[in-house]
Amino acid sequence: MTIHIKPISEFPYDVNRRQGTYFDRNGNKIDEKVMEHHYCVAYEGKDIALWTWSNKKSKELTNIARFLDGNNPEEKRQIIWQKVQDKSLNKHFIRMMEKFRDQEIYLWYISKHDLATAEFIKRFIDWYHKNH
Repeated sequence: MTIHIKPISEFPYDVNRRQGTYFDRNGNKIDEKVMEHHYCVAYEGKDIALWTWSNKKSKELTNIARFLDGNNPEEKRQIIWQKVQDKSLNKHFIRMMEKFRDQEIYLWYISKHDLATAEFIKRFIDWYHKNH
């Protein structure tokens, strides 16, 4: 599996939020299967203004950080290893890792503050695939 980490500003598609459809820069509709490999990494927290801003910037992509508890990469790392040990890791996260085991995944981070979380997620998915 190859995991690409890129800023959302380089996301190659536009979205129609009402219809939940994606288009390339020429206005051609993108197949939903293509979009299954794209996730955003965005703020998940209690600051409503920051959450609203990151949600608007996410281009309707699933926020993979939502699957992980903790406020920062260090906290997420400690919590996720505990969940691995007691086998309570988020089932949606496990299914995503299994579904795309031999395929490319794109992690689009919303702001520079989300880059560390995206890198942590990439390292964890790589570790998971080597050990499971």
